[in-house]
Amino acid sequence: MYYSSKSVSMTPARRDTKFYAIWRIVAVAAIAFGGWLHADSTPTESSPVRIKLFVREESITVLGKTVKVGSIRQANGEMGFSPDITTGFHAEVVNQLPVPTSLHWHGLILPNLMDGVPYVTQDPIPAGGSKNYDFPLQQSGTYWMHSHYGLQEQRLIVAPMVIRTHAKPKLADTEVTVMLSDFSFSSPEQILKGLSGSGGDMAKDKSGTNGMAGMSNLDGINTPDMSKDMNMSGPEKELVVQKWDAVSHRLVSGQTKAPVPNVDVKYDALLANLHTIDQPQVVSVKPGKKVLLRLIAASSATDFFVDTGGLDATIVAVDGEDVQPVKGDFFQLAIAQRLDLLVAIPKEGGAFPILALGEGTTLQTGIVLATPGTKLSKALAIHGERTMGALDNTQEVRLAAKEPLPDKPAKRSLPSVLGGSMTPYQWTINGAAYPNRNSLNVKNGERVEIVITNPTAMAHPMHLHGHVFEVTEIDGQKIKGALRDTISVPAKSIIKIVFDADNPGVWAYHCHIAYHMVTGMFTVLKYAGADTKYWQPDQAKSELDHPL
Repeated sequence: MYYSSKSVSMTPARRDTKFYAIWRIVAVAAIAFGGWLHADSTPTESSPVRIKLFVREESITVLGKTVKVGSIRQANGEMGFSPDITTGFHAEVVNQLPVPTSLHWHGLILPNLMDGVPYVTQDPIPAGGSKNYDFPLQQSGTYWMHSHYGLQEQRLIVAPMVIRTHAKPKLADTEVTVMLSDFSFSSPEQILKGLSGSGGDMAKDKSGTNGMAGMSNLDGINTPDMSKDMNMSGPEKELVVQKWDAVSHRLVSGQTKAPVPNVDVKYDALLANLHTIDQPQVVSVKPGKKVLLRLIAASSATDFFVDTGGLDATIVAVDGEDVQPVKGDFFQLAIAQRLDLLVAIPKEGGAFPILALGEGTTLQTGIVLATPGTKLSKALAIHGERTMGALDNTQEVRLAAKEPLPDKPAKRSLPSVLGGSMTPYQWTINGAAYPNRNSLNVKNGERVEIVITNPTAMAHPMHLHGHVFEVTEIDGQKIKGALRDTISVPAKSIIKIVFDADNPGVWAYHCHIAYHMVTGMFTVLKYAGADTKYWQPDQAKSELDHPL
């Protein structure tokens, strides 16, 4: 977790109701009798085969240098785990790191004690220890797993998790999963010290502002006007942004003259499936065939624009959830979100770069789709240096769930006011920095609304564990939006989401920028009567005492 030193899924609207009813009965019975849902339970002889996930260090090459990073792999070397929905999830996480760890299954609806959040739903897995995770799968689509301990996610302890079901129609001839990461030769601890003003210029941008500016007073609900803040000050420059072409009804790239949006961390490289742009992964595809791209933003502090170049693409799912198709060739993908794009390879074949470009930077990464016999060159994946603008709501307002939540009035509305400060470097929810005993309180069975207000000068990707929510309003515009588990809230924006409180427990709710999480932008959603034995905010600081 994170604290200050002070796959297309069967969502609540689409679950197999018979299966879900049985699951709920079994879950309640298991909790009552200390059964298989308990985090420390072991499978019986009749249980499905359990796989092992090893959390360990490995070496990769980045820009010609061999570096040590973390990884999540099976014994056969496969990264992560892609289960079939019919088999459920049965995994033993083996910690081969010299420090504690814990894995979270991002986006999954699952029993609370299986969520993998230290000092909220379990104790950390000690060095040399292991932990079993067993639960039925209710969803299929693009998900991922990552460490939820300290800043280990920045050390690339991340992996894809694509959940499949045979009942789902096949959309493409080929599927390609692309995991996007940000990389620094500096350690996460050095980066955090730089951001906190005590570690030199580790994270500083060219203006010498530790990657941010004009952020001296953002820590309260009554935030002053910031019309000259970090996203609106400084020299103007030609930036690439996303636009909506009203004639062709497509999402496309465009240019605007504006100040370059600042970001927290200036990275050395962006990675796609652990490859840099100078040596991109080349994926073989067939001429005239469809390809489903499963894009995962497994980054710690970088939002992306995705450029499909010469290929027209269609958004078919976000965060594992089916959406009404939206076409284009230039898309937004915020930290921790997933984006499923369907593309068709031309009959004449060729090589087709799929680029991911970092918000507020000139950094890029990506893969190349290539048909057999195509001649490749290093320059193929380089699209020229372009400075990217800021993500906004252009794409989000045009997304709509294929099967939205049933219409139902919200019984409870909860505020989530985001705040933050550069000096000291600290981030808040409802005016308070974690750790604390505050919580967003709900009762089982309620339809709940969360009003996320972001008066700060930068976007925050907000993730709610254990639930799928629907986006219902963006800056006063009511929509029947996408179903998600992570929503990016741009600077000065207000977004409303709703969900059904049907999964009791104590659930993490936080910004997914790693350095915002560890410095306070974290809280919990707590059900009335929930067991809070693992929720130990006073222990949260200790995670930063065990750097990898």
